[in-house]
Amino acid sequence: MKRFSGAARLLATAFVCVAALAPARVRAQSGPASSTGRHMLWRVTGPRGTVYLLGSVHLLSPDAYPLPAAVDSAFAHADRVVFEANIDSLQMRGAELVARGTLPAGQTLEGALPAATYATLDSLAPAYHLPLAQVQRFKPWVISLMLSQLALASEGFSPQYGVDVQMDNRAKAAGKPVGGLESVDFQIGLFDTLSPSDQLALLHESLISPDSARREMLVLKTDWLTGNDAALAHDTELGFADDSALYHRLLVDRTRSWVPQVEAILAEPQTVLVVVGAGHLVGQQGLVALLRAKGYTVTQL
Repeated sequence: MKRFSGAARLLATAFVCVAALAPARVRAQSGPASSTGRHMLWRVTGPRGTVYLLGSVHLLSPDAYPLPAAVDSAFAHADRVVFEANIDSLQMRGAELVARGTLPAGQTLEGALPAATYATLDSLAPAYHLPLAQVQRFKPWVISLMLSQLALASEGFSPQYGVDVQMDNRAKAAGKPVGGLESVDFQIGLFDTLSPSDQLALLHESLISPDSARREMLVLKTDWLTGNDAALAHDTELGFADDSALYHRLLVDRTRSWVPQVEAILAEPQTVLVVVGAGHLVGQQGLVALLRAKGYTVTQL
């Protein structure tokens, strides 16, 4: 049995599109961060420029704040802040994300799923307080993310406390320009362009008890707070051990596509803070390893 749910980890550490579900301009409550020593933050030194890579958890709880002083310093030195995609545009198009996840007329979730899968979902739905009768019009990938978010919400995890939304708010308050590595169209459409089999695989990753999902997220938060990149990478890869193609499409391929953009930043006399899901930074396929392999000096802070 897998220790971690791939869907929950993707929601938390790979896709900033969950920010589309968060209200703008929400500030997290202050609280003691438990990070000690290392952080999910790296400094990359290039020929002329400097990039700070900040690994985000897209859903967090208010007790994870304030962010470490090292993050404050990176933000203060940055000329601009770059996210996976533009947060404001994602929030404005949140309704479109929901529309993309709606089944064609005449189709239902029960009809779209194998009988055994639907039976498992039906047995778990009461624990998630998910009324299946009201979500019959949604595609499997929506249900997958819905289950993950419902489980995490009971522990106070929300997109409004995600690192991306918080840093976007700070950038606007400080008058720093913001940008995105991916287009909003790409982020919104990525889940919906998954094949039916990949959508089913993603849903299968979510079919665990809400208590298990919550425990996993608490472990992920601890890994993030303590900068334990090795543990985060191991558990993320383990969650998709049986779904290599899906893991590569949703995480690895996107990470690789960002390398030329980061290199272009490093070639100019500028300092940029790049905030992306922590899952994109760690492991042998992460941005940190890919940039080191190209000869850049990358230091965890």
